Amino acid sequence: MGNIRVTVIGESGGTPLAGGATSCYIVEAEGYPVLLDIGSGALSLIQSIRSFDSIDDIIISHFHSDHYADAGVALYSRLISMQLGRAVNPLVFHAMEKRELESPPYSYVSLIDENSEDRIGPFSVRYMRRSHPVPCLAVKLSYAGKSVVYTADGAFSDQLAAFSSSSDILIAECSFYPGTGSSDAGHMDAADVAALAAVAGPGNLIVSHLPVYGDRNDLLQYIKARWKGETLLARPFLAVEA
Repeated sequence: MGNIRVTVIGESGGTPLAGGATSCYIVEAEGYPVLLDIGSGALSLIQSIRSFDSIDDIIISHFHSDHYADAGVALYSRLISMQLGRAVNPLVFHAMEKRELESPPYSYVSLIDENSEDRIGPFSVRYMRRSHPVPCLAVKLSYAGKSVVYTADGAFSDQLAAFSSSSDILIAECSFYPGTGSSDAGHMDAADVAALAAVAGPGNLIVSHLPVYGDRNDLLQYIKARWKGETLLARPFLAVEA
């Protein structure tokens, strides 16, 4: 069986910390990388560890800036590379709307919704609609009997727990410290993430989309006290393999 590898690029919610980025993750199998979101600061950090020309597919979970702010500059990066002969393939954005992302021959948009079943490189991909102020999709990438689930943004729900069930790697949004958030805001707090993990039972839990105030280790300790599985606090370049 092959392995799936997740590399965190951006872990902050709303705005990046100095030298960091907001939501962005590389999921890779058989040497084929797929980007989950491309938030503010992500493109710069990606190039610290690999050429951006090696990435052809970007899934956009929703159109809040902390999840797609660098999409436009990613398009221009590919335009420049193709014009210079450095990259052959156009970028493909998998997104719910085309917006300004489609610019042939440098980029195209593959429209998705909660009923879509994609094939991206070696991955089969499914989506689930989240409860969030704007349309938002959770993402499940499966390969060789293994799966990565990315919750994107949204309130806790039994449907999300079922969608995330037995995933090998679960990237869970945690926007608030326990007791400081509200499901009405369309986000999860540490208590929600602990409850999600307890029901879904992932092999590895990556806690991400983190607040940019307070001590983030408090989130980790709170969740670990309530769920005993493997739990990691997201940070740039954290890599997890299953």
